[in-house]
Amino acid sequence: MRNKLFTFISLFGISLTLTILIIGVSFFDFFTKSNYPILKQDRILYLSNLHSWDEKTGEKSYNNYSSGYPSYYLLNKCAQPLKKPAGISIYSSNLRSINTFINSRKAKLVIRYTDDEYWSILDFRFLTGRPFNKKEVKDAQRIAVIAESIANDYYGGTKSAIGKTIEADKVNYIIIGVVKNAPITSLNIYGNIWVPITTSKENLSARKLHSGFTAMLLAKNRSDFAAIESEFQGLLQKIELPIDNYNFIDIHTASALESFIQSIPIINNTTTFYILLFVIILIIMLIPSLNLVNLNVNRINERLSEIGVRKSFGANKMSLAGQFLTENIVLTLMGGLLAFILSFIILKAIQSTGIIPAEGLLLNYRILFIGLIFCFCFGFISGFLPAYRMSRLQIVESLNKGES
Repeated sequence: MRNKLFTFISLFGISLTLTILIIGVSFFDFFTKSNYPILKQDRILYLSNLHSWDEKTGEKSYNNYSSGYPSYYLLNKCAQPLKKPAGISIYSSNLRSINTFINSRKAKLVIRYTDDEYWSILDFRFLTGRPFNKKEVKDAQRIAVIAESIANDYYGGTKSAIGKTIEADKVNYIIIGVVKNAPITSLNIYGNIWVPITTSKENLSARKLHSGFTAMLLAKNRSDFAAIESEFQGLLQKIELPIDNYNFIDIHTASALESFIQSIPIINNTTTFYILLFVIILIIMLIPSLNLVNLNVNRINERLSEIGVRKSFGANKMSLAGQFLTENIVLTLMGGLLAFILSFIILKAIQSTGIIPAEGLLLNYRILFIGLIFCFCFGFISGFLPAYRMSRLQIVESLNKGES
C-alpha cells in the first residue's frame, strides 16, 4: 500500500502472465485427458502415423520416403486380429466437409466413416435412436448417426430426425440415431454425421499402405500397452513387402498426446515436445519477470534506509533476502488469485461459444496445482536477483543512499 502504482503494475503483469499459462494448461489438460465423448482416453491407443520407404541407405536416410495415415488394408491385417485389446475400431482419419441440401436448405456436413466398435469404445450420448451394429456395417447399409445440431437446425428436433433421409457425398442415408454434439477440438472423433465404413467409396480391400484411416485400440488397463504394441509389431512383420514399391514400414501404437506429437514433422518424440514446451513456458515467464525485476529494484531503492537500519540492528543477509522474497511471493500469490478468477471467466466465455463442450476446460485440481507452482516460480524468479542485491548492500551504503 506504500506504492499503489507499483502494486497495480506488479499485480497486472503477474495476473496476465499467469492467466495465459493457466488457460494454456487447461487446453493441454483438455486435449490429453478423458473428456466427452472419449471418457476412456487413458486406456486408448491409436495407430495413425505410418512411415514407409523403399530402401535404407543409412541411419534415418531413405529413398522414396512417405508418411501419413495408414490404409484400411494394413489396419485390417495387423490391428483387427489383435487379441490383447478389449476393443478395436477402424475409422476414417480424414474429415470430409460436404455441402448438401436438407429440406431445400444448404447444409455443411462433416462426415466420418466408422465401424460398429467405434460406438462401444467411445461414450457418445445418444439423445434418441441408436448406433449402427456389426451386421449393418457388414451389409453396407446406408444408415447414419447425426449430431444434435444437424437434427435441431434442419429437422426440427432430435426425435423428428429419426427415419428421415440425409444426403452425404451423393449417397442417401436413413437417420437412425442422434448424439450430443462432438467437440471440434477432439480431432480423432469430431464430425456431425457418422456412417458405416463399408459405405465409403474407397476400395477397402485394395492392397496398399497409405490411405486415410486410423485404428483405435482400447486396452483393459494401461499396463497392457506394451503387450499390445508387441503383439501389433509381430503381426506387422508378417506383412509381405513390397507394397506400393515400399520395402520398409514403421508404425507404432501411441497415446492421444504421442499421436499428436508424431503428426508434427519438426517434433519426432515426446522428449523433444516437453523440452520445447518448457522453453515456451520459460520465455512466457521470463520476459515479464525481467520487467518485474526492474520494478523490484526501484522498490528496494525506496527502502534503502529501512534496510540500513535493519542491518545496523543485526539483520543478516538471509533474513533480508528472505523478507523480500516472501513479500514478492505473497504479491505473486495475490496475482495468481486474480489469474484464477480471470481464467475462470475466460474459460466460461469460451465454453459459451459451443466450440468446447460444457464438461471441458474446467479449473480442476491438476490445473490449480500447476498454477500454484507457476506462482511460486514467478515470484522466485522476479524476486531472487533484487533480494540478492539488497542483501549485499553495506550498512553505510544503504543509509547514505537512503538519505539521498
